[in-house]
Amino acid sequence: MEPTSGTLLADEFDRAAPRYDLLTSLNPGYVDALRDAARRLVLSLPVTGSAPTLWDLGCGSGLSTRALVDAAGPGARIVGLDASAGMLAQAQEKDWPDHVSFVQARAQDLPGVAAVQLDGPADGAFAAYLLRNVPQEQRDDVVATIADQVRPGGWIALQDYHVKGSRTAEAVWSAVCWGVVTPLSVAVRGNPAIYRYLWRSVLRNDSTAELQARLERAGLTDITWTTAGGWQRGILHTVLARRPL
Repeated sequence: MEPTSGTLLADEFDRAAPRYDLLTSLNPGYVDALRDAARRLVLSLPVTGSAPTLWDLGCGSGLSTRALVDAAGPGARIVGLDASAGMLAQAQEKDWPDHVSFVQARAQDLPGVAAVQLDGPADGAFAAYLLRNVPQEQRDDVVATIADQVRPGGWIALQDYHVKGSRTAEAVWSAVCWGVVTPLSVAVRGNPAIYRYLWRSVLRNDSTAELQARLERAGLTDITWTTAGGWQRGILHTVLARRPL
């Protein structure tokens, strides 16, 4: 059964959490793409002479958090958010520098979390595979909320699968999901339901043009897109955008 609410979706991620890192490790390029996006974000930040403060939204089991630590250095203040307690438990079991912390919350709850966790806006925000899990009618508000929690001149990096509008990308995505990902999730007992949801959620996700328009409506500028290599070319995209001064 496909999750129909945020609570049910978090429950499905909880069930998938123990095998999540294993399954992602079997995806060629998954970790490399996270690292590349994190590096692009950190290299875009203004040079201030001090370690940056960063949001990791939809941090899951901490793979994206690790990419941010590697890119920004162990002195960076990084706050990871995720709605899944199971995913956060996996993240918290790993070794982290002193300035990395995790909070169970949705991206919609970011202003309240920021008031507790930080003294002011962050220098940047990273969100990998997040927005397609946000109801479509809430995505503009979430993008605006993320922008509000980044200081003027700060940057946002979003990474996700965007296939809408490309028959080739949709066909490759479906073939990989049903021919590789779902059978692997069955083999390793990784909660196949979440990977069936993954397939469908990507097909329904914003096109790159739709997400570009959301970023522009939030007032973000200097928007640039890149796509991954290998089988993910034209499927996995990273977009960088700046909150203007």
